[in-house]
Amino acid sequence: MTRPPRFTGGRRPREVSAGSPWFVAATGRLRAPWRLSVFLLAFAVAWVMANALLYPVLSLAMSALEAPLAVYGWLMLLATLVAHVIALRQVDEEEWETVAFGRDAWSRRRLGVGLGVGAAAIAATLALLLVSGGLRAEWLDDGTGPGAWLVASVRVLWVLAPAALWEELMFRGYLWRVAEEAAGARVALLATSVGFAAVHLLNPGANARTLGAVLLAGVCLGLVRQVTASVPAVWLAHLVWNWGMAAVAHVPVSGLPFEAPGWRLVPTEPAWWSGGSWGPEGGMAAFLVFTVALFMGGRWGAGVRAPTVTVTDGTSSASNTGARPAAVAPSGTTGS
Repeated sequence: MTRPPRFTGGRRPREVSAGSPWFVAATGRLRAPWRLSVFLLAFAVAWVMANALLYPVLSLAMSALEAPLAVYGWLMLLATLVAHVIALRQVDEEEWETVAFGRDAWSRRRLGVGLGVGAAAIAATLALLLVSGGLRAEWLDDGTGPGAWLVASVRVLWVLAPAALWEELMFRGYLWRVAEEAAGARVALLATSVGFAAVHLLNPGANARTLGAVLLAGVCLGLVRQVTASVPAVWLAHLVWNWGMAAVAHVPVSGLPFEAPGWRLVPTEPAWWSGGSWGPEGGMAAFLVFTVALFMGGRWGAGVRAPTVTVTDGTSSASNTGARPAAVAPSGTTGS
């Protein structure tokens, strides 16, 4: 039996011979559930191997940071990258551009959008909480100076950068791509936002309110992904939001506390407004900011032409619409 063809980023597949409809679609590509299974299995195996082989070495190398999460974030990022390489190169035979992680996705304009969105969101949330009394400034007599804050902020960045990148690449990368091809961009947006919220279930203090806020934050990040067609832009938005909370406001990030030399902003009651021990992103103040951002982003995105990924044979696929994107397929067929 002839092996079913696999897609490449820029050329049409070979002729398709008959195969099991349970595994292979009419286009010759593996069906979405099997592609997702391969991706998640590759991620799990890479994660186990990275923990077994690299964790001891990285733990020793990063002991000076006094931040165990630094090791976790980098290992998760490595496992996510390995899973993408296997799924893209071995299963789909496509390039990084198809998951919004290619060279164009790193353009200064797209990164600038992500940076601006993240900065505006955290600034608006902190300002709203300060004005309403949801946060109270507290100066700490700990004998530290500006140098201590600089060192702490770099350590925080070292922890938060890989954590935000693996989450965005995981949910707004290959998983988004497969969901979008199978059911359209709206389903991809909602499904990946639910998954994004679900991974925060194990964070300290997680409850229905905080997870609802994280779900809404995931929708906002997904909208950035739709408008910019850039996972790096979404990563920057996510990173700036988290870093603003941890390094500037010195408040918990998704229930996780960070070092706070010199000062901190203390959440006040009621916790449903300020976020309490979870941090600002778990309160209704952030929920309100996210809602406004969705409204403004939706109106802005409606007027932006969907970015396209052009391949060498002259075809292109939209990555910013609610309709199902057309996959390159023989005999003019579409779908996955």
